[in-house]
Amino acid sequence: MKRFRILLIAGLAMVAAGCATTNSIPYKASTGNVIAIQQTLESSGKKVSVGNVSMAPGVEESPTCRLMGPIKVAPGKSLAQYIKDAFIEELFIAKAYAATSETVINAEIEGIKFSSVSPASWDIAMSVSSPGSTGYLVSVNYGFDTSWDAYSACKNVADAFGPAVQALLGKVVTHPQFPDLTK
Repeated sequence: MKRFRILLIAGLAMVAAGCATTNSIPYKASTGNVIAIQQTLESSGKKVSVGNVSMAPGVEESPTCRLMGPIKVAPGKSLAQYIKDAFIEELFIAKAYAATSETVINAEIEGIKFSSVSPASWDIAMSVSSPGSTGYLVSVNYGFDTSWDAYSACKNVADAFGPAVQALLGKVVTHPQFPDLTK
């Protein structure tokens, strides 16, 4: 009986200490971003494509949350791929995307981190450039609610990534140099 209890306690400890992966909700384009893109590019009829979106050297690609394990923003996608796909979605819905456009916007994620304790937030910095522009740097500090327990807090981190990316892309497309980026 004593051996059974020890095995039970050891088994429960292993389950409690195991890693869990948290995935975010699918990205949804921001109406505000789509309107900003349309207002900037509508008169010129200009269409752009999105080229390489990469992580700057030393930027963590798979951040972990507490002892839960890595935050996965979407199954099978890296943080950079998620941001690239989100940018394409924003441009596509704004009718400003053409995969074969000569105007290619590239991006490098200069920093990306989160806090799962109060005040919880995502901090993302990204530089953008194109053949017609040396580009610019934007950053966002996106706050969100957290939770005391690790699972809920890490789930909130993953769920807040999409809105944080919306806010980041909003800074890109409303930046005064965005029209130069699309030339």
